[in-house]
Amino acid sequence: MLKKLTNHALIDQHDRVRYLDDSMSLTLWFNEDNTVFGFEVIFDLLLREKSFIYNVNSRARYGSMIEENPRFGRNVKRSLDNFNAVFTLERLNEFENKSKYIPKKERDFILKIMRDNI
Repeated sequence: MLKKLTNHALIDQHDRVRYLDDSMSLTLWFNEDNTVFGFEVIFDLLLREKSFIYNVNSRARYGSMIEENPRFGRNVKRSLDNFNAVFTLERLNEFENKSKYIPKKERDFILKIMRDNI
């Protein structure tokens, strides 16, 4: 079950909330008016991770996460390797079953975007 991570940052991060369980993570980004700007759901953590990414300025994308070789002195860059992967009903059901603790407004918004992309 996805549970909200506590924020240990020295500054308030009211524009981002993270949820996590043993095999999935969710990051929500908010506008100043507290509406959802975007989100990322990562499935199969620590395995062959798949990511569903959405923001209000572009279409939703789903695919495998890959780590690219960074330039010297830089952190590893992660990106999607296949924007044309098929988001399945099984993945939607997996998220739906694990997202009971996410506030209803945000959960319903995410589920609607996911349903629209099946």
